[in-house]
Amino acid sequence: MAKQDKTTNLRVIGIKASTVGAIQGTLFAVVGLSSAIVFTISEMIHLTDATDSLLRGLTFGMARGAMAIIFVPLVYFAIGALIGLIQGIFLNALVRVSGGLVLKTVTEKDSE
Repeated sequence: MAKQDKTTNLRVIGIKASTVGAIQGTLFAVVGLSSAIVFTISEMIHLTDATDSLLRGLTFGMARGAMAIIFVPLVYFAIGALIGLIQGIFLNALVRVSGGLVLKTVTEKDSE
């Protein structure tokens, strides 16, 4: 069992805005990929119903869907990264004005 040895405070005075942008861009890309997959399935069903041939409808639906699966997550990532970068800049400004964030940390020693 681990024993708590010492409690210390750690003051954070800034973060990398690019890291916030990358995290937010990745989350936006996941949302974009899931919406592109739903669009692909919907488009395949719609074009299969609209054409007289099952193969032609599936092919056209998959072609549009493949383009959506490639481009939509990239666009969502770019938008999310830009928004995250702006949020990271604002967060850094807020943290610097307020004097930083104080985190309480605990060092533990194993008693084995």
